[in-house]
Amino acid sequence: MHLTFRQKKLFFLVAILISHFSVLSQVPPYCTYPSYLKTTTLTYISLPSSGGTLLPNFRFLYTVTTECGTNAFDYGSEVLTLVNPTNQSNPIKSYGLIKDSDINVTGVIDPCLNLLSPPCYHKYYYHADVYVNLMTVNLTASVTNCCRPRNIANLLITPDYVDYQNPPPPPAECPSSCGPIGNAIVSWLRIPHVALVSANSSPQFNSLDTIINVCKNNPFSYQVGASDPDGDSMAYHFSAPCSITLLPHVPSCDHQSFTLFPKLYFRDGFSEQQPVGSSVSLDPFTGLISGSMPDTGVYLITVNIPEYRNGVTLDSVTQDYYIHVYDCSLLPRPKASIPDSINNCNDFTIQFPNNSTPIYADVNWNNTAFLWNFGDGDSSGQVYPQHTYSDSGTFNLRLIIFPGLYCADTTYSKVLVYPSLHSDFTHVDSCSDQPAEFLNESTATGLAGKIDYSKWLVLKKNTAIDSSNMFNANFIFHMAPETYLVILTVGTEKGCISSDSQYVNIRKSPYPLDSHDTILARGASLQLSANDGNYNYYGQFNWWPPEGLSDPTIADPVLNTTMDNTYYVSMQNNFGCKLQDSIRVKYYTGPEIYVPNAFTPNGDGKNDIFRPIPVGISTMQYFKVFSRYGQLVFQTSKPFNGWDGNIGGKPAPEGTYVWEAAGVDYQGRTIAKKGTVILTR
Repeated sequence: MHLTFRQKKLFFLVAILISHFSVLSQVPPYCTYPSYLKTTTLTYISLPSSGGTLLPNFRFLYTVTTECGTNAFDYGSEVLTLVNPTNQSNPIKSYGLIKDSDINVTGVIDPCLNLLSPPCYHKYYYHADVYVNLMTVNLTASVTNCCRPRNIANLLITPDYVDYQNPPPPPAECPSSCGPIGNAIVSWLRIPHVALVSANSSPQFNSLDTIINVCKNNPFSYQVGASDPDGDSMAYHFSAPCSITLLPHVPSCDHQSFTLFPKLYFRDGFSEQQPVGSSVSLDPFTGLISGSMPDTGVYLITVNIPEYRNGVTLDSVTQDYYIHVYDCSLLPRPKASIPDSINNCNDFTIQFPNNSTPIYADVNWNNTAFLWNFGDGDSSGQVYPQHTYSDSGTFNLRLIIFPGLYCADTTYSKVLVYPSLHSDFTHVDSCSDQPAEFLNESTATGLAGKIDYSKWLVLKKNTAIDSSNMFNANFIFHMAPETYLVILTVGTEKGCISSDSQYVNIRKSPYPLDSHDTILARGASLQLSANDGNYNYYGQFNWWPPEGLSDPTIADPVLNTTMDNTYYVSMQNNFGCKLQDSIRVKYYTGPEIYVPNAFTPNGDGKNDIFRPIPVGISTMQYFKVFSRYGQLVFQTSKPFNGWDGNIGGKPAPEGTYVWEAAGVDYQGRTIAKKGTVILTR
């Protein structure tokens, strides 16, 4: 069967519609349009094929730029659709896009636009390699994506709901973008056939940024960067952005083919030739976009680059650009900010701080946003410059941000260059809970002046825990083993400041004895115990007097005597940390539990606690106190714990109370006692 040209065209139209619809059918009828910005680009390069092998001879390059935190493809598939009318049995083929890489980009920012944080966009790179037999007609390649946001100031956007069975009225009542994804983004191009050229690569966009952030009424410019791998001629033109639709008879971006990619409609005051109004123009030879935006909002412009060879148009590529316009009069003005005084009294080279706003870490201002004058005839345009002075002295520093712009700001500072102040201190690694001495050995000579300021700062894991303004300092460190950072900052009468920092290692000191007083029954032995803070590993111990001790040179000697005495111990651990302590030993007749018959809990520090005194008792079983009505008001099983004279947190009434006590002596016998006590205040 032979088809007429009109029949072939209709056949291809239906096939393409079905192909695109199958991709877009994943979008629900109620399409929620994204509110974020997204742009796409489709280009191609010619690849060699040889020996009749089915090697790809085209590589299609697809890029997506979208706001950070969003996806390259929200709906549909990552698919390249290729229409080849020469293959009547299979005119449409789909190729999966392969992701190559992705990067963050900042976008283009007007220097006078002072945002809290710079805009963030993510750029994705894809490709698809395609082998095509000898072409006798143009090929059409396209990739669809979703979606442009609804709030574009210069375009008409479709309603959310599209009834596929009952399409909306013709374009007079409904914009051309009505369709299954009314505001879908379509990147498409046509590859010329062999009658025009044997091999060709399309123009390539070189610029990373496709989203421009500017201030209202502020002049701006943006260079559309593009190049052609074959060296063909190019031109730059504004164009209408394209979408995709199932509705026939609408103006198409592809005038030579089918009505698959309709143009979006512009609002009043905007057109394809002037997409953002008459105040912005595009140079057709250089690709420079320049002008100013009179109103705030988000605007979309599309740049089309046709390619020419020997006076014949081969193809064209398009790229969407967003212009985000802010009212900068409602935002904080840019502000130049540096310290009031900057000094380096160690040498002649200074690294200058810059606290100005805005400073965006990833934005390259091309050395045009900052102008430093160092006061010695030299200058710099860097954000954080470093400068070496040839002589000592005081210099007047000036910083201008965004010089020449209406939002320029200027600030001044003094630079003190007196390289004769040297900060230094000495210390010895010390032990916990013992004073550690730090000696200030800083020096100032010549023009630096006398040292009249010292500031010590102790940090543990970047947190300040102690400080001092003394010339020399003493600190006590409690946590060990631990490493602390000590910083000494000294200043002179000339205003010079210099700092030195050192790490201090603190070792664990020996622990104090568990008890400093004990009562024993005559004939009972006592196990003494010392702890050098290092598991007694190679620790040195010396107890005195040695009488009655099993070994005065060990950590835990046994005491056997009947004489009251005070015993001292000197400890030194393997780190060299030392401690002296003592314990007083008193003997009573026992074993026994001695309990006083009165106490006065009046807070005078004398006889405020009613407690038992166990003599020769190895284990205290209980000590209980009852009111005259039998109410239990206190109990404990810990030796030497006692009642403070309160019941439920309130003072107990004066009077007589009953107590009971029981314990096991050092010979294993149980001793139980009871009696009364008088509470007076």
